[in-house]
Amino acid sequence: MKRMGYKGAILVFCMLNLTACGTISSLAEDDYTPYAGVIKDFQTMREGGVISVLAVIDLPLSFVFDTLLLPVTLTR
Repeated sequence: MKRMGYKGAILVFCMLNLTACGTISSLAEDDYTPYAGVIKDFQTMREGGVISVLAVIDLPLSFVFDTLLLPVTLTR
């Protein structure tokens, strides 16, 4: 039972760290292109591998976060 709790905690931790990762990394690189996080996720998916699976999970989150930050990216 304890082991199931650890797996759940690790899963929640990973999901919170992956939230809109493409958007955050593009803003950290000073890339203010509209929907840069979504573009970054699509580029990662095209490369393939294990990270592309994470990009598929991150894609809708990046889309929402990019949409919320659209006024910021359009003014830069």
